[in-house]
Amino acid sequence: MQPFNLKEAVLNDPELGEGYWNELTAKAAKSPVFTKLIREGLYSDVAGAIGAIQDQVWKVAWANMIGREIIQALPTKNAIEKFPKEIAAVAFEGEGPALGTGGRVDFKDVSANIEIKAKKEWSESYVEDAAWNVLAYQIESIGKAIAKYELDKVVEAYQADIANDAGTVDVSAAAVTWGDICDVIGLVEAYDYHPNVFALHPKLFQDLMKLDQFISSLYKDTASMRKGVVYHTTLDMTFISSSRMPFTSASANATVGYCIDTEAVGAMIVRRDVMTKPYEDPGRQMYGVYGAERIGIGILRPLAKARLRGTRT
Repeated sequence: MQPFNLKEAVLNDPELGEGYWNELTAKAAKSPVFTKLIREGLYSDVAGAIGAIQDQVWKVAWANMIGREIIQALPTKNAIEKFPKEIAAVAFEGEGPALGTGGRVDFKDVSANIEIKAKKEWSESYVEDAAWNVLAYQIESIGKAIAKYELDKVVEAYQADIANDAGTVDVSAAAVTWGDICDVIGLVEAYDYHPNVFALHPKLFQDLMKLDQFISSLYKDTASMRKGVVYHTTLDMTFISSSRMPFTSASANATVGYCIDTEAVGAMIVRRDVMTKPYEDPGRQMYGVYGAERIGIGILRPLAKARLRGTRT
């Protein structure tokens, strides 16, 4: 799991800083959820309780961040990042212009304008009576909810851009074949991109699991697997099976899988990763934990992806 230190992240954030950290600890000192860890002797101070709840949410969020497997995720401290649409160098023979071809380089701005939030809340009496393990189990759902919504936003960006991708391969209503997989990989490679991820709905992935060609190329890297949804093959491709991928039996033009060069297709900028803080609604006498992240997603080179298309039941 990628480590995450909440205090360090807050203090290094130009929009948050020490003032926010002091405000956070003051709120946590009055929250029955955060002080429960101190009362039960699990932590000696508020800072420890804040860190424990952050770790609880982050552990589950990171395990479910499949969205970051299908697009390149880049941390940033800026609200907007400018990306070149073309990154390939140009070769030439003999003497040439100092700046290569001299052609215009197009850029695209990617704004960190997506804030994903989730919370859990309880009455003060419930917090007092519940075992910490029961509360922790419910707090974990914040991380899972944010990670799944993040994946939805990546898929949504791909779906909005299907008219510009490298092409489609139609899937038989019966099952996905090994030929379908090879054909859609070829569509991306024809534009000199190198797909490294294939993302499918579980009902499509189960078709592959029945094929000898796929099974013989499959190996599981336990160091990289997340909840059993990331698989690796000798094709130098990662196959991802997630229920958040598009799937429908209503339209013959429906996307049912994506083949992607994640290093080229686009970027997810992570302005603020998943952070937690105390939540309270005094009017309703409800207390809990709030989590949020701030990201941006941009498609830069649509030809670095292709899709499977068709009807499946």
